[in-house]
Amino acid sequence: MRLKLITASSLLWLFVFFQISVTLVFLGTRADKFFPFGMYLQGVKYSTLLVLVISVFILVKNQQTVFSYDPLKYVFAFQIVILYFSMIIHTDLKAINSPTILLMLISTSVIFSNQITSKTINLIGITLSFVNFTIVALQISSIIPVAQDNVREGLNLISDRPTGLLFNAFAMGYASAITFAISLYFLKTKKLIILNSASALFSVVSILLSVTRTPLLLMIVSGIIILLQTSKYVTNNWKLLTMAIPGGIILFPIATVILGNLIGNQDMATLNGRTFLWDCVTSRWQQFIPFGVGVQGAFPPGFCSDDEWFSKLRHPENMFLLNYVESGVLGFVGLVMLFIVSFWYSGKALAKGSALPMAVSATFLMSSIFYVPLFHYLPFLENRTADRGVFNFYLFMILWMVIMNSSRSEKEAKLAKK
Repeated sequence: MRLKLITASSLLWLFVFFQISVTLVFLGTRADKFFPFGMYLQGVKYSTLLVLVISVFILVKNQQTVFSYDPLKYVFAFQIVILYFSMIIHTDLKAINSPTILLMLISTSVIFSNQITSKTINLIGITLSFVNFTIVALQISSIIPVAQDNVREGLNLISDRPTGLLFNAFAMGYASAITFAISLYFLKTKKLIILNSASALFSVVSILLSVTRTPLLLMIVSGIIILLQTSKYVTNNWKLLTMAIPGGIILFPIATVILGNLIGNQDMATLNGRTFLWDCVTSRWQQFIPFGVGVQGAFPPGFCSDDEWFSKLRHPENMFLLNYVESGVLGFVGLVMLFIVSFWYSGKALAKGSALPMAVSATFLMSSIFYVPLFHYLPFLENRTADRGVFNFYLFMILWMVIMNSSRSEKEAKLAKK
């Protein structure tokens, strides 16, 4: 008997609902003014994870094509398989036993085996933008706390940068870049023009308040390409743009370091300290061949430095290097292949006049170079400060998959022309 209430769209909405729920409960643990949220956080995390796992298994049971051949699906799933393989060979028992890895893998198969409507994608983008902005406003007003203390000179509206629905300001900036792209892409949908306009504005404000530069740059690039997506220049030169956009993103940190050294700006020359972490990994490259050191063994305290900030950081602020440390060459190559395939399909969508896949793929590439938003931070790992697990950035990862899958439909590809 099929439970028809569980669909791919309802699964996506479940992720949205639980992302909001877990985030709010976690923020409550940082305040504890009105209710002892701390004693319920683990229970909420386990319960929501269980519901999601059951939901995806029901979806798998209700369909026959979940394991059909699909290169785009398998290049996403391969990253999860590599991570799981690394955990097995390094006997990361706690990580292996986490149901998140199973949820991630099966959810990927489900997403690429079902067509989620453009309206659902649009409404989810609007919802995330509105809820995130509301939380940001409350954090700026000091009514609720931020998820992670992080002070940076900027607008000086709040002592700690707002984090919204995410676990820190940097991740929120990238999440807002994605909701901005979605809202701008669907702006011509007449029935939702007011909501999409407000959503795009809220996303812009959230990016500005996050005081992060790269999401702002992505917002500008995404805005330009989406506004020009149906022009003959874009559709006729999609191959050139498919190479130029990721190429420009890869060259951006290199150009920033060179410029920083030329003008004597230490923050630019070191990418706010990231180059120290990258040098730490690359100087020990032999230690991570062939299969890395595993999830639990990666970046123990003091791995790169005894400095308080560096010692506590459990990743190198770069997804490619993190994959290399955790799962060696296989993890690094797997991530490179994921982006090669993703940009190829994004380019094909661009040829049809749809720039949303390209905008989101570009966002994830940039964030992978400067941070670690992909398949990482399994919940309940020991000594991991960002322990919201599947509710960190994975919702947006699934949204990326949904957008990539929908872009291959002729119907969805023509949305920008409506």
